[in-house]
Amino acid sequence: MDPSDVFVSNLTVIDQVIDRVCRRATLRGADAEDFASQAKLALIDNDYAILRKWEGGSLAAYLAIVIQRLLINEWRSRFRWVPSAEARRLGAAAIALEALLMRDCRPLAEAVQNVRALHPSVSVAELERIAGTLPRRDPPPRITAMPENAPDLFAAQHETNEREVERVSDHASRLVRDALAAMTLDDRMLLRFRFTSSMTIADIARVMDKPQRPLYRRLESLLATLKERLAREGLDASALAEVIGAPAAKIDFGWKNNETLPSSITETVETAGEHEA
Repeated sequence: MDPSDVFVSNLTVIDQVIDRVCRRATLRGADAEDFASQAKLALIDNDYAILRKWEGGSLAAYLAIVIQRLLINEWRSRFRWVPSAEARRLGAAAIALEALLMRDCRPLAEAVQNVRALHPSVSVAELERIAGTLPRRDPPPRITAMPENAPDLFAAQHETNEREVERVSDHASRLVRDALAAMTLDDRMLLRFRFTSSMTIADIARVMDKPQRPLYRRLESLLATLKERLAREGLDASALAEVIGAPAAKIDFGWKNNETLPSSITETVETAGEHEA
């Protein structure tokens, strides 16, 4: 069924799910109405992108997870601290100092001490001077106003996110493994040296006994090909950004530890290892 038809024919279900989520979160009156409008707009946004991801089964169960996620994101955005323009202009130490003073309401002496632990090059006098130039701001509303059952919503969202991370990481790993299998040995070695051994292009050129400049262009071409292949499968930069580094991610590109290298490369790597030791 077309996602727009799914939306129209299930408006009653959507309203019921939104109502249940709002009641569980003790969201009432105008706040509940505002959120209901936001939730419905989110469902039709980007040509019904959320509904397009529904793979069948219980629509109500799927929507419950989605709408809980929307509400949690709304809470997080409401309580997010944004540094002032002046703090950003003055740099990282000023941003940290402002957060401690204005957001966390820490005493000046304690805030200065904490910031100096992160930025020892900035003196106490300089931090005190910066504190005097920062604009006065009210602290954000306390998250303690969040409903008591919010941890249940976060737990449900966490479990759903983990499943999605596992699915995306498995899919991305398989696609990259297939792409690597179709590459030449030199191309696989270039990627492997660059990303699993963190070698510079200059080092790779010496190890592989190849001109350095063409390797830059070759690496860019290989990465562009991989990116295009992933994008065709619906794995764009935003999807992968949520996966990389996530605890549930299981990225496996199938690098073969015993993959045979040309003897000249093997000898060069072994020699480099001896020098490092």
